[in-house]
Amino acid sequence: MTTIIRKEILDHVESLQFLILLLLSLVLFLANGLLFADRYEQQATWYSKTITALREKPSTISTELYPEPAQLAFIAEAGDNQAPAGYTLGQMGVLRPLPTGPRNFRLPVVPDPDWSFIIKVIFSLYAILIAYDAIAGEKESGTLRQLLSGPLGRTRLLIAKYVAVMVTLAIPLLCGMVVSLITVSVSVPRVLTPAFLSGSILTFFLASVYLSLFAFLSLFLSSLIHNSSLVLLTLLVVWIFFTIIIPNTAGILSEEVSDIPSEFSIAKELGPSIQKQIWSKIGILRGMAEKGEIKTEEELKRRTDQAFAEGQQSLISYYDSYEKAIRGRAAVARTLSRLSPTALFEYAAEDITGTGIHREERFLREARAYSEVYDRYILGKTGKLVGTSGWAFGTFIDVNGKGVFIGSPRPEEYSGDKSDFPRFAERPQPAAEGIQEALMDSAGLILWNVVLAMLAFGAVMRSDVR
Repeated sequence: MTTIIRKEILDHVESLQFLILLLLSLVLFLANGLLFADRYEQQATWYSKTITALREKPSTISTELYPEPAQLAFIAEAGDNQAPAGYTLGQMGVLRPLPTGPRNFRLPVVPDPDWSFIIKVIFSLYAILIAYDAIAGEKESGTLRQLLSGPLGRTRLLIAKYVAVMVTLAIPLLCGMVVSLITVSVSVPRVLTPAFLSGSILTFFLASVYLSLFAFLSLFLSSLIHNSSLVLLTLLVVWIFFTIIIPNTAGILSEEVSDIPSEFSIAKELGPSIQKQIWSKIGILRGMAEKGEIKTEEELKRRTDQAFAEGQQSLISYYDSYEKAIRGRAAVARTLSRLSPTALFEYAAEDITGTGIHREERFLREARAYSEVYDRYILGKTGKLVGTSGWAFGTFIDVNGKGVFIGSPRPEEYSGDKSDFPRFAERPQPAAEGIQEALMDSAGLILWNVVLAMLAFGAVMRSDVR
């Protein structure tokens, strides 16, 4: 069997398509390292300046919270560039996303050449191209009967073919990863942490499991269908479904099955509803003032602030519920996309590297925990908390024959010493936590391998060598 493996590897390595893949892999991984280094330096510089400015001028009206630049984004960027740059935190836990920055909408969105993109598109396709004729090609050339007439046997032949495919894939993959790691290490030495090394190693093993299922799939169809051209066509169709159709249609399907109105519709309906609620309470206060039940300006303003706070709390609670519904829809989309092993690989890579939706959820949890600390600090300095929204009001009410202006309360800026202002710092993801989050998707990839391996062995055993 060793001889067959060596021969198969040499045949693959000496082919033109292997040379093309090797060169393409080196170019893509080099570009990956250079682009990441340049972007990371810009993000790190901007982050440092922004955080320094915030700490020099702390505010009790509102503050801004920013995630640190992701050190492993070169492995799985996970759309972080399209996520909010940070969040504005107001009193009473009001979080509003900040814009991501200017974009040129005339240009198409080009995916970043991170490791996950290179592996799930380029290397999965190459796995198909080198394995589609592994069995069918041998039968077409008349050598399959010859191979099986010796002591090799069908099982050992399939194992030899599989090992040769995986070794052939591992060579350009390892070369490309090493080039990327060296480029990133030299350009941005600060990212050289234990997470940097563990994330790279775990991603390589995860990629091996992902590419393995394409090797088994190719060997299965190559054993089942004896026309290599038909095998290749079938594999390409399956590859398109796995890498393009299922991941990209899951979001559309989740929107169809979930009954969540658009943000514009919510704002259009909710704003007038909250305004009506507050104006109704102000009308009651006006009536009480006319009857003499409210005797002082201070009492009127206290009751007005209370009415406004109740309306704002209703607004905040509603938007919290709406955000949960949106996140629930995103979870449905991710669940549907997990029908594809490509999505399983992508999500597991995101978990290992601490990027993507789980990082955003973790950041928001930490931001909400910090908001409680922030509110306690403000309450201790100013004595009150004021939740604000984009809606405000102002009117006059007569109290004892005097027109008193009442309006939306505004947070106060504490003018005293703020050297004890609480600082926000994002907690780095422990490696064990990332591995734990990736377990389910990794188990899905392993299950795909087990099923396809069984199908491949079954097809080889039943294959007609005549």
